[in-house]
This record gives sequence, C-alpha cells and structure tokens, in this order.
Amino acid sequence: MADSEHVLKAKEGAAAWNRWRDDEPDVMPDLGWANLNGLNFDGVVFAKSALKLAFCKGCSFVGADFSGANMRGVNLEGCDLRGAVLRDANLEGAHMLGADLTGADFAGANLKLANFDGAILRDANLRGAKKLRAPQLFALKSLQNLRVSEQILEKVKSQSPHLFE
Repeated sequence: MADSEHVLKAKEGAAAWNRWRDDEPDVMPDLGWANLNGLNFDGVVFAKSALKLAFCKGCSFVGADFSGANMRGVNLEGCDLRGAVLRDANLEGAHMLGADLTGADFAGANLKLANFDGAILRDANLRGAKKLRAPQLFALKSLQNLRVSEQILEKVKSQSPHLFE
C-alpha cells in the first residue's frame, strides 16, 4: 500500500515532489496502489520509487525519470511518456495501452508481460530490455526508428507488416 504522505506530496505536482526528493534523498517513495489518474507529472523524478500497481491512467510524464523504479503492474494506459527514462525499471505486467512512449528509454528494464497494445514506440530504445518478446509489439500504433534487437524486429515485421508501411 502507498504511503499516504507520499501520495499527498505527489499530488502537489512535479516541482514540489522533486524538491522533496532533493531534501529527503534517503526516503524510498512508496506510491504502490495509489490513484494518480489524470495528473501532470512532467519532469518528475520517480527514480527508485515504488509504483507497483499504481493507477496512472491518462497521466502526463513527459521527460519523467523512472530509473530503477518498481512499476510492476502499473496502469499507464493513455499516458504521455515522451522522453521518459525507464532504465532498469521493473515494468513486469505494466499496462501501457495507447501510451505515447516516443523517445522513451527502456534499457535494462524488465518488460515481462508488459502490454504495449496501441502504444507509440517511435524513436524508443528497447535495446537491453529484459524479458521482452516480439508478440508484445504486434499491436503497436507506431514503431518508427524503434531500437530493438534485430531478432525481435524481424518477428514483428513478419506478423505486423502494416507497421512498416
């Protein structure tokens, strides 16, 4: 369960949150199961935070930093994550349906069972992502300039050729 004080701080917005993180570097933020739907977190630093099973549907996370965060099962449906840093994050079972992940960096992230249906992965980096399987990318909206292993890319091309037209 989320720490109620951490949830209140998050709802104050990115500037207040980032100041708090700077002032309290030893605190490990816990937003697990928190309802954050529809909020603006552009530029927020959620690095090493717990967002397990958090509800973030429709949030804006442009340029946000989730490095090393536990985001297992998080709901990021319809979120704007352009330029987000998700390096080494645990996104196992995350729901990213219809999310804009343009330019997002998933290097080292655990993507086991992550759902990308309808998502935009234009210019995103999935090289070095862990447990990613080609079928997770068959129902994307866009993948132009996607950086991913050639093996996965070839499987996506054979199953979803419309993404390459």
